Amino acid sequence: MPERPARLPGLALTHGPRLLLAVATLAGLGLGGLRVDAWARQSPRFALRAVQLTGAERAKEAELLALGGVQRGANLWTLDAAEVARAMAAHPWVKTVDVRRALPDALQVRVEEHVPAALAVMGDLYVVDADGVPFKKVSGADALDLPLITGVTREEAARAPEETAARFRAALSLMAAWARTVERPGVSEVHLEEGGLRAIDTDGQVVALAAGAPDDALARLVRVRAELRQRGLTAATVHLENRVRPTWVAVQLAGAPARDHAAK
Repeated sequence: MPERPARLPGLALTHGPRLLLAVATLAGLGLGGLRVDAWARQSPRFALRAVQLTGAERAKEAELLALGGVQRGANLWTLDAAEVARAMAAHPWVKTVDVRRALPDALQVRVEEHVPAALAVMGDLYVVDADGVPFKKVSGADALDLPLITGVTREEAARAPEETAARFRAALSLMAAWARTVERPGVSEVHLEEGGLRAIDTDGQVVALAAGAPDDALARLVRVRAELRQRGLTAATVHLENRVRPTWVAVQLAGAPARDHAAK
């Protein structure tokens, strides 16, 4: 019975004509495992010539390769893809990254980036992703026009990161509900308070809400705003956080005391 050719380590990835040719050549030479490894470590056949980068917009190829310590021409046979991925994950825009060798001469890098959703004011300005995670400081190179989240200090965020992310998600949920329910103006800032939130729209109107169920509260806001427009009035502050009378809205006009209105 003919002897099986030895299985070559590191080749169970992308198989192309050139790779099959390399394997066939090695098998034909009849080299043992150690001699094959020694040959592959020196062979120009395994020099990195192509990088196939997908999923990255803000993370640049040159930045990722530099973080991973990878240079074109490097020997792919000896490259530790898992270690390179761990190093590339240090890029501030990278949420997850998968690195694979496509032997003999290509590297596949699949990136999932953080999706910027808001900017958090915590001493410095931080970018918050769709999961409520403040993942990087804002730099001059970041072209971002996003609503602000205030009310959390950097010390609080460092001390309780999961609680901070949950509070940021509540702010993002309010922003999303606002976009669905209120045509304009949009939200400029969401301030996080104990047990509630305050939204400030781009016209400067303040809307106070209790935590949770923003859609119902904003539906009342739309109705109250329509009623005020009919009367030729504009509210400076609209209070929607009445827990005792959740269907009631308190409206404060500029320079006037607050007045209660039952939502229809």
